[in-house]
Amino acid sequence: VDQISSRRNDIVTAFRTAAAGQQERLLLDGRHLIEEALRANLSIKTLAMTASRLADNPLLAESLVEVGTKVISVTESVMDVISPVVTPSGIVALAERPLVTVDDVLRRTPQFVIGLVDVQNPGNLGAVIRTAEAGGATGIAATGKSADPYGWKALRGAMGGTFHIPVTWPTASLSFIADARASGLKVVAAAAGRGKSLYEIDLTVPTLVMVGGEGSGLSQEIVSATDQALFIPMPGSADSLNAATAAALIIYEAFRQRYLAGASSLEGN
Repeated sequence: VDQISSRRNDIVTAFRTAAAGQQERLLLDGRHLIEEALRANLSIKTLAMTASRLADNPLLAESLVEVGTKVISVTESVMDVISPVVTPSGIVALAERPLVTVDDVLRRTPQFVIGLVDVQNPGNLGAVIRTAEAGGATGIAATGKSADPYGWKALRGAMGGTFHIPVTWPTASLSFIADARASGLKVVAAAAGRGKSLYEIDLTVPTLVMVGGEGSGLSQEIVSATDQALFIPMPGSADSLNAATAAALIIYEAFRQRYLAGASSLEGN
């Protein structure tokens, strides 16, 4: 295991570049994310740990050395630089970025896909991915001006869910709608006060639901490009929900319908 005590190092530069989203590497902060990436068979290129974390996780380090991962021990000072979080976990890694196509997102069955439009807050984006994976959705597209779902903030928000469901980015919203329709999916827009209630719409058939970002929601152009709209009933005084909450309600209503119809399972496909 190599040791690094200087902040002026190529490894340090690689981590900082990945944190800035300027490199085709994922920055994983914390043991949980690293273990989830390994479960998904992602290749871990570099693992960096403080001496105390290395002492606590010898088997993880040894197993990665055996498969060719560069494992390094760093000082607390270096960890403060290479970890993007305020309070570093003491264990970070660089992993390969998976190549996920639109076709990957649309072909898993039974198709229930979430299309996010202009979801620019990476924490919200990660929360949607986490919920979608937990609730049996089969794919996610982060379209328009959405944040990068493979950025470190979104990965932390998704808590490993990104590695267990196809997530593609970037892609244009309208072209993704067209691709979904060509693949036989019904396309639904989540639009406040428009269309049918979430609890009156059939989500058991192959479906893409487009969900807008934190600001203005979906544009009229996108709503017009879909087959129908749904709204989430809100008996209180609020007139909208944030993207993560709206997506969660839709995902679990789809799961409920499919569970009752026998079309879905907790493990997905």
